[in-house]
Amino acid sequence: MRAPGTDAQRCTVSPPCLAVPGHTDIPPRPNVLVHRVFLDATSAIHGHPPYPGRTDLRWLRVLVELADHGTLRAAADVTGYSTSAVSQQLAALQRSFGVVLVEPVGRTLALTPAGRAFLPHARTILATLDTARGDLAPQGPLTGRVRLAGYATSLARHVIPAVTVLREQHPGLSIAMEEREPAEVRELLYRDEIDIGVVYDLSLVPRGLTATAYHQVPMELAVAAADDRTPEEIIADPATNWIANSRAGDDDRLIHHVTARYDISPRIAHHVDSLDLVLHLIAAGLGTALVAADGPRRPDVRHLPLHGLAGTRRSYALTRPGREKWHATAAVISAVAAFSGCEDPRAKLPPSGM
Repeated sequence: MRAPGTDAQRCTVSPPCLAVPGHTDIPPRPNVLVHRVFLDATSAIHGHPPYPGRTDLRWLRVLVELADHGTLRAAADVTGYSTSAVSQQLAALQRSFGVVLVEPVGRTLALTPAGRAFLPHARTILATLDTARGDLAPQGPLTGRVRLAGYATSLARHVIPAVTVLREQHPGLSIAMEEREPAEVRELLYRDEIDIGVVYDLSLVPRGLTATAYHQVPMELAVAAADDRTPEEIIADPATNWIANSRAGDDDRLIHHVTARYDISPRIAHHVDSLDLVLHLIAAGLGTALVAADGPRRPDVRHLPLHGLAGTRRSYALTRPGREKWHATAAVISAVAAFSGCEDPRAKLPPSGM
């Protein structure tokens, strides 16, 4: 996943219109700026267009995306504007406040002290507006299109069953799905290309997610059925050929963590993404792997419990800040969580009258 931008970032254009002659970069009191933008947010909720002297919330999003993605071009790609339009909106934001928020540094742009001070307020304002939109009609019908991306096991075991029932109960609701790894999911959320991201981490190599896990399962050791050794013997054998995920480094780190207690350096022989292919390799005697207990099974592969030695895999549902309360978003997340560990998931789904 591309890391969020720092204060000084690369850009291909340093337009002179970003400068506001006659103004210093010392901002007015932050509460004054925030109060002005909240007033404008109220107008936006009611559909009133901005007028001279007011702040267009699109300008705030451009500033946030520039900080997150680092360049005018990247901000333009995320927002759907041209690079020149991004420049113009940044200039308009600065004129509105009478403050320089960004400045050219060579061929790059940097947030000024005022820009750095205002950035967290801009994030809060946009998140609060998203929350407000979600609260406008909390009991209205579930309609519209929800974009969701997640990892394959969760899509198959939790998301698809939940979506199947939601479609029956709420025909006006549609869910578009993509199969993605956690780093890809978080990038899509950054770019506002999805509404919900279903991700996982491993408890022994956490990703630092701030969300609450809605489901977790223990990690097991998957070995060829013909291998009758104990888990300890297999893990402690330096000749064991390990299989790790090819699209993320979590598996490598977990394998090193588990084998470290036996003071050996593991041999990671294969990097594979498909769980079906992992099981094929194991069945052929070409390797072993640490896998979650809810994954696919086949008769020629043994799954050995590790009793906490390799921890658990934890599942999370993420949204952009403020959107977790959007009616359709909240309903989909609730349904996915219900199907992750409820004997009768339909009992936990939103009623069809919502």
